[in-house]
Amino acid sequence: MEEINSLQHKLRRLEMAHKSHPTPESFTTLSQTRMALNRLFLDDVGRSLLWSRQRYYSRSNKMDTPLARLLKPRPKFQAITSIRDDTGLLVTTPTAIRDTFTRYFRSLYDHTPTHTPANETLCREIKQYLADASLPSLPDSRLEPLSSPVTEEELHAALKSMKPHKAPGPDGFTYHYYKSHSGILGPHLLSMFNNLLEGGRLPADSLLASIALIPKPGKDKHMVGNYRPISLINTDLKLFTKILSKRLDLIMGTLIHPDQVGFIPGRQAYENTRRSADLLWLASSSNTPSLFLSLDAEKAFDRAEWPFLFTLLSHLGFPPPFVRAIQALYSIPTAQIIISGTDPLPFPIRNGTRQGCPLSPALFALFLEPLLQHLRKDPHITGFRMGDQEYKLSAYADDILLSLTRPLSSLPAVMRRLDEFSRLSGYKVNITKSEAVATHMSQGDLDTIRGAYPIRVSPTSIDYLGIALPSNPGDLYDKNFPPLLSQLKKDLESWSKYAISWVGRVHCIKMNVLPRLLFFFQALPCALPSEDIRLLQSTIDHFIWQGKRHRIARATLYRPKDAGGLGLPCLFSYYYAAQLAQIVAWHSPRGLHRWVDLERTLMHPDHPHLWIWLPKPQRPLLRTTCPAILNSIRLWDKLATKCDLTSLPSPLSPVLRNKDFLPGYNARAEDGWMGTTIRRLYQLFPGGIFIDQTDPIISGSSANTNPLPYFQLRAFANQRHIKEAALTPLTPFERLCHTGSYPRGLISTLYRSLTTILDWKTLRYVAAWEADLGESLEAEEWADIWESMRSVSVCTTHQEQLIKTIFRWYVTPVQMSRISPGTPDSCWRGCGARGTYIHMWWECPTLKTFWSQTHTLAMAVLSKDIPMDPWAFLLSRPVQDLTRQENKLLAKITLAARRVLAESWNSPRAPSFTRLSSKMQDVCLMDELTAISSHTLPAYYNTWAPWIAQMGEGRIQMDMLQNDIPL
Repeated sequence: MEEINSLQHKLRRLEMAHKSHPTPESFTTLSQTRMALNRLFLDDVGRSLLWSRQRYYSRSNKMDTPLARLLKPRPKFQAITSIRDDTGLLVTTPTAIRDTFTRYFRSLYDHTPTHTPANETLCREIKQYLADASLPSLPDSRLEPLSSPVTEEELHAALKSMKPHKAPGPDGFTYHYYKSHSGILGPHLLSMFNNLLEGGRLPADSLLASIALIPKPGKDKHMVGNYRPISLINTDLKLFTKILSKRLDLIMGTLIHPDQVGFIPGRQAYENTRRSADLLWLASSSNTPSLFLSLDAEKAFDRAEWPFLFTLLSHLGFPPPFVRAIQALYSIPTAQIIISGTDPLPFPIRNGTRQGCPLSPALFALFLEPLLQHLRKDPHITGFRMGDQEYKLSAYADDILLSLTRPLSSLPAVMRRLDEFSRLSGYKVNITKSEAVATHMSQGDLDTIRGAYPIRVSPTSIDYLGIALPSNPGDLYDKNFPPLLSQLKKDLESWSKYAISWVGRVHCIKMNVLPRLLFFFQALPCALPSEDIRLLQSTIDHFIWQGKRHRIARATLYRPKDAGGLGLPCLFSYYYAAQLAQIVAWHSPRGLHRWVDLERTLMHPDHPHLWIWLPKPQRPLLRTTCPAILNSIRLWDKLATKCDLTSLPSPLSPVLRNKDFLPGYNARAEDGWMGTTIRRLYQLFPGGIFIDQTDPIISGSSANTNPLPYFQLRAFANQRHIKEAALTPLTPFERLCHTGSYPRGLISTLYRSLTTILDWKTLRYVAAWEADLGESLEAEEWADIWESMRSVSVCTTHQEQLIKTIFRWYVTPVQMSRISPGTPDSCWRGCGARGTYIHMWWECPTLKTFWSQTHTLAMAVLSKDIPMDPWAFLLSRPVQDLTRQENKLLAKITLAARRVLAESWNSPRAPSFTRLSSKMQDVCLMDELTAISSHTLPAYYNTWAPWIAQMGEGRIQMDMLQNDIPL
């Protein structure tokens, strides 16, 4: 009791000081004191329940961890209670288990003790191996950003990108600690990081990592090799490696061949699956005996040896400060296995890139590149040759898929290259776990391969990057989509048993179902039957509405939130957007994406990025039957004009191989200036005037000595429809293609464009509200209402109430009389008027006192005159004379009023104003607890300060404060 009295006195002093000089710091101190007093009022169970309420309040039914864990629960944590030791004996004591794992990983992280920088023979062989690989080197322009001192901006960006409560390293400091004290710690971190670039060293304790063991799914948990080691390194080093990783991202594309798409900025996994599908079709259609071999690397990241890695970095031209920094991270590292009930035993690490380190993916991609380059260069390893390119391999980090056309002679050469690389670098392929699928190979050849190598050759398909690649290209759809759709339907059925709100179920689709579908939409270049999409969309509808009547039109749900909808994914539009994104990628420069180069060759002498822009009558005969190309063209022809992606003829239409320009069919035309510089119609009229013969593009070319091609081109361009097309402004989609890049968020951009055109209907609730209130709002005003709908509260349950009000969810007496003829349509509160939607919410005389009290409360809290506007009180439209934070608090008050009114929707009684006050106090407490847990108290103060000040000064009547929760 004495402690409570002391805190109460302290609280009163702080309140008086805060009223005199309110600041965010004084408010933070005041809030913390309130919370300390609250802890004394509540027992342990009460505090636990309060914080549980806060967690549900702020995180339930939204795209956050609790909902994700509900949909896809983590495997139950099972302590490692037994393991087989080196002799195969089952050990069960924690100490024996720790010792078994420690021995295994000590051996793994020092698998070749003789491979050290002091081994001159090894280093000499590595240098010769790298020289023979003909690897690219860094240009001088790229050296300075790698070796320059770490800046405060880089540190801030790295810190901002990290999640605050990720598992820390052995020192126990989380990112939240570093974020909270960045002003103090920042200069010291910068000094340490820059010292590492200058050749400084780290103490041994800083390089200690704790290894968490994650069992591999479907594997025997008694075998030590079936656990994935995740290194928990200290947070300060993780920040430094994040900065180095971001610097590496800028140059990885210049050092790593486009065959490798894993963890390289601007490259995606679908590039390899689409290319592999193209090559499977090519092998099948040309009856080429071939073998598609997926290599299984054994502990790939953990076996990488440092002498090879550091020699490689120097060979590639990395500046010494950058290499020194990485060497400092790998100078004397140690690790310890975490086993419950035991003290860890640190052991040294002498090879491997740590899984869990931000720098590891980029380092491993560099480490593996010499092997891939030797495989590409080896003349005894043959792949699919198309034009001047050969397609032998695809890689996503350590997932390598080889495409071999002469398997009997290529496989021995592959094995030699793997053995050579393994001897120098530590990389090891587990050939017994590697899988292959053959096309047009005789049984005798297959038997020869099986007899020479323990490779599992599948007669039907192999899995690569989550996609089944079949020996028969016609089975690509059947091997992938039906199993996925079946699993999605099962998941939706199982999720229906959970207590998830209807908005939460929309979030389930966006968070879990859409990413899985979108990966397949990108990765599989095959036609998707519309019946399958319709059936899945119907299953999604059934899940959202739980088999009941739809309360909101599907077209409204499809609209983005900032356009008055809920953002429910439209599967048709996402499928189209994913395919159109690959059409944009068709326009990439040569050599950037290997699958694009392959498909251009398959269409030779035409090019897909030129051919599609011609109207159908003007197109040359298509010279390929590649399913991926045909599917993209089919969707393009379906959507091009329907969705206003282009006009026909388009300004991007080609000049060459255009039936309106017959000289463009001359085989020599593409070799001249017309083929190399003037390729599209819009280029004919720079600045709106036909290109002059003296233009630098033409001067000095063959057209200068022979003017006939120029006059032919001018005659072609002066045709009315050609000139109109050339001068037509580019559409947004044409501009995307014209840039020749694949920008971040491209699919989302295309999806929004498609949804706007295909699925958006006139919002009926907008017209209904404007009719009820007798006022038409501008688009910007509706945008403000929709913004308020998203930001009025962090609680999804509260957001739902505003959504339901705006979308006119609630059933009225007038609607009931239509549903059940003979039912009276008079107001349920007994006023005798017709129970329309606006009457039940606003015009009913029974509600006049309630809304008047709410209006008085709002003006008292904000100390400003607020108009009695139904737009503000029912739909939270911002009031012009209030600040952003004042409008936010007003929206919270009116939201609480609507929640109270909804509770007594069909009751003859008027809603209780006391209930409104109670709800506001509860929201204030929950928002404060949320701000404390998320460390956003200043933002909370900016919004709630008027309410807290008024409550403290007692200017609100006491009957408003009943059922108050002590703060």
